[in-house]
Amino acid sequence: MPESHAQDAVVKVGHSEAKFGQTLEIAKNLGIGGCMDAAVAGDRLYIVGRGKLHVLDITEPREPKLLGTLTNLGRPRQIEVRDDIAYVTAREDGLFIVDVSESARPRLLAHYNTIELATGIAVSGKVAFVACRTYGVELIDVTDPRNPLHLSTVRTGEAQSCVARDGILYVGVWGSKELVICDVKNPRKPNIISKTPLDGYGDGVCVRGKYCFVATGHHSRKMRKRDESDPAFGHGHGLEIFDVTRPDKPVFVSRIKTPRYFRIGMDMWDVIVSDDTAYLADTYNGLFVIDISDIGKPFFAGHRQLAYVKSRKAPSPVGGFAIGDGVIYAAGAWTDMHVIDAPMTKPLKPEPDTPPIIPPQVPTENDRFRVYKPDGQVWAVAFAGDVALVACGSAGLHAVELWPKITKLAEYATEGFAVDVKVRGDYVYVAESKGGLSIWKRDLGGTLEQVGRFRVRGQSIKQVVVPPRGKLALLDVGQASFYVLDVTDPANPKKVFKDIRHGLLYGYQIAEGLLDDRYACCFWHVTGFYWYDLYSGAAPVYSGDNFRVRVGANNGMAVLANGKDALVTTNHRAYVIVNRQERQPLEELPKYGVDGRKLSGKPSIHGNTLYVADRFWGRVSILDITTVEKPKFVEELNLEGNPCFVVEHNGLPVIPAGYQGLLVLRSTRRKTMSPGGRSSR
Repeated sequence: MPESHAQDAVVKVGHSEAKFGQTLEIAKNLGIGGCMDAAVAGDRLYIVGRGKLHVLDITEPREPKLLGTLTNLGRPRQIEVRDDIAYVTAREDGLFIVDVSESARPRLLAHYNTIELATGIAVSGKVAFVACRTYGVELIDVTDPRNPLHLSTVRTGEAQSCVARDGILYVGVWGSKELVICDVKNPRKPNIISKTPLDGYGDGVCVRGKYCFVATGHHSRKMRKRDESDPAFGHGHGLEIFDVTRPDKPVFVSRIKTPRYFRIGMDMWDVIVSDDTAYLADTYNGLFVIDISDIGKPFFAGHRQLAYVKSRKAPSPVGGFAIGDGVIYAAGAWTDMHVIDAPMTKPLKPEPDTPPIIPPQVPTENDRFRVYKPDGQVWAVAFAGDVALVACGSAGLHAVELWPKITKLAEYATEGFAVDVKVRGDYVYVAESKGGLSIWKRDLGGTLEQVGRFRVRGQSIKQVVVPPRGKLALLDVGQASFYVLDVTDPANPKKVFKDIRHGLLYGYQIAEGLLDDRYACCFWHVTGFYWYDLYSGAAPVYSGDNFRVRVGANNGMAVLANGKDALVTTNHRAYVIVNRQERQPLEELPKYGVDGRKLSGKPSIHGNTLYVADRFWGRVSILDITTVEKPKFVEELNLEGNPCFVVEHNGLPVIPAGYQGLLVLRSTRRKTMSPGGRSSR
């Protein structure tokens, strides 16, 4: 997965002059530090990296001159510039929209709360397309760039990058190794029209004329074992070309392979095509110039690998790049923005594009739900008595009465996106992404007053869990950090423990509840579940227990009523039961599920009912687990939005469902239970 903190084995073949063309020379380094991406529009170069957007004059292409800088943009990944507006994706920090009409004074117009990690960006007309990694591509109305509005989501799978032209969206899909093409002429109702296999993990996409070019990496589709001895291991890098005259039936034309290489950490790949030349960024392998004058027989015309970084034990990755007149601007993720001499390079000519037209929104009715729909997206809900406290993303924290009718009681502004909320006694804890953790006191009338705040400089806080004793708060911080705070004094929360492991915290990976009333659990998507003893000593400590499995970042853990065991959802259409000492491989554990039903997602248990909310696919599964080894299917809800942890109140499930709102299910269909569950090994 991109941007993990550690590396796997590295397999590399040197860059042969004969095979990869002439070595391109670096003409200048700009001295702005590590960068992630670049874009050229007219005589301006736009660079993003390390929380900043830089604007440079490239009237003289080999001598860019810095004009202006905007800071505090989270962790930028990609940039697209259209009509003096820059769109910057920033992973967990969402989408930044910036006015760059005055080069010396770039100005933030909006900070949009994307449905997941904002990674790729494309713009066509008044629609921005954000590749949100595992959730697919989010379509956003940017008619008014000061007020971007969610339109829809197309669930393509693990979207990394995308491009849109003439109402068709082309997506480089990562883990499933596919080019996915979607019809987005009606951006409120996008649909997938084709899926085409790639011989590597999909990423950067470029469409020129009737051809679609896809940058790929990591392993070839032919790999049978994850081992260097397999010739396909690390051999998925290169460029693939398809004829998309009929986007619903792409035709493979040709491919060309770059050196065999495998290292996780900065694993993304990009492509730009101008005239008869394709430019390919292959991170650690560097940049390649490919002659495509004979589209069926591409060949290398030049290459440039960036400097080796001793502390990282690898060449600096090329995060992204842009092309100018006789130069390539290469974003060195660990080094700098490099100006590379490439005499064959000409400025990019825009392709003709008939953008999609956004139709008026038609209200929809669903007799299954009562709906509270704020301006922002609903991430989480907690209850203070009968009042729902709702984390509404960019709309802040809302206090809502759900019965007998839905009524907003109060609205509290937050510094960042409100993405999680918990209530413990008289205190309310809100994860505010870039704003950190805020702590609020409830008075006798239910009004909230902020009393404390905890920040981590340059990091977003995405989840908060407050164990029953109320003296500690557990936090998901940044890419991969687990924090424990002492909140005994809410006005002065203090960090008392920090851990970081191999893998990412994509979101909501800290378990609710404790085992034996003292052990908390957090899981990283690569190395699995880690247990922490919160109360036995003077400060929390790692207990030494690690259930080392990969269950998928969309899954999670819920503590069972006995307080001794926990239920873990998996991608195996079933869940497993574990305790703190579990060490067996996932494949060897008994699995419990219901035939024909997928049970991946974030689990929450209320009494004898298990709710599994899959934000990836918009699905909520409801099961009766009176006998946990023999679950009984109650029903499955398929939603437009992105559901997270379901909370039961007054006997009914309340579902935070992203931009679909907060959903109160009117009743569950317990009479439609299927025959008994199954247990298998």
